Amino acid sequence: MNYKSTPIHADADAQHGHSHAVKKTKARRNSVLNWPAWQRMLAVLPALLLLWLAVLWTGLEAAPW
Repeated sequence: MNYKSTPIHADADAQHGHSHAVKKTKARRNSVLNWPAWQRMLAVLPALLLLWLAVLWTGLEAAPW
């Protein structure tokens, strides 16, 4: 709970009848942010390399197009 337990809140909780426990969803457990750092790096590395290749390619004097 986000508040300090007081007699007023204790009475409200008793009348409320259910808890407010946060349930984890399946999507949250499979989030990329939950992966170890080395796996996140491996996932991002190909896209980063392609972007750098594109930057270097555009800087060439004799462009292939």
